[in-house]
Amino acid sequence: MNATVDPDSPIGREARAWALAVSGEPFPPERSADLRRWLDADPAHARAYEEAEAVLLALSELQSLAHPALQPRRKPLARPAAWIGGVTALAACLLAAVFIAQPPAALETGAQPRQIDLRDGSTAVLAPGSRLVPASRWNDRRYVLERGEAFFSVRKAEGRRFQVEVGETEIEVLGTRFDARTSASGQVRVAVEEGRVAVYQGEARKEVARLAAGDYVLVENGRAQGGRLPAPTEAAAWRAGRLAYADAPLGDVVADLVARGHAGLQVTPRAAALRITASFQLDQADRFIASLPEILPVSVRSSGGQRTIDVRPGTTSSPPR
Repeated sequence: MNATVDPDSPIGREARAWALAVSGEPFPPERSADLRRWLDADPAHARAYEEAEAVLLALSELQSLAHPALQPRRKPLARPAAWIGGVTALAACLLAAVFIAQPPAALETGAQPRQIDLRDGSTAVLAPGSRLVPASRWNDRRYVLERGEAFFSVRKAEGRRFQVEVGETEIEVLGTRFDARTSASGQVRVAVEEGRVAVYQGEARKEVARLAAGDYVLVENGRAQGGRLPAPTEAAAWRAGRLAYADAPLGDVVADLVARGHAGLQVTPRAAALRITASFQLDQADRFIASLPEILPVSVRSSGGQRTIDVRPGTTSSPPR
């Protein structure tokens, strides 16, 4: 989501050298510490490193496809003194030194939540149907929430930033407890239980919110709308079995219920676009679904074990947001 770093700039060249060193050299603890300091010195360093690493991964995948019957063993890579032609030079080095670099493993949940100990000592609790991916094999404090919702308890680490990308939104903290959710419609919600969080948007990394304990922000279609929670502990009410929504598309509510085991529930596109503000216990989801016609201009039809939420006949427009 951030601007690409010029691969021929000094930062771009140094990032490629680090990426090759990590992949091909013995890497003692002191070298690890040097790299971590370099990554933390400037956000552009981390972006450049991730871009260089992505090229390494892509080229290694292409190589494994070209030689499927081979089991190449990893050989040391010499650190180049100079780079010519950016990606072309990198590809040449890879052809000369064969290795397979595995991308970071995704962290996923099915119908049950899952607590995960992250590599930096922080923890993440993933809601059902969620997917969290490390943004880099090396930077242990940068993640991408691709789907669902996650509550993070971030360990303070000598001023090192902890970053989570959610679509076009980026969350950055030093040490705090916060919840991030990306919905089926693309709406992003960030809520803070403890500490402070900065929220950025778009390629220009424009700050759209700075949140304290008890604050939340909704980011949708490039616009941010903030508010206050009833209490800071409500930042991730889903952990206590309660789902809460503020001006959310009905389709997002249905998607969350499906992820939590209500597989026979579906919603038509027109009904999915209706907005709703609601809060209910998950074990009362059936009652909530049955009450929807009292809240919105919808009907709930049951057939063959399936429940379909649709706009009632005669409804010409959505209720005002």
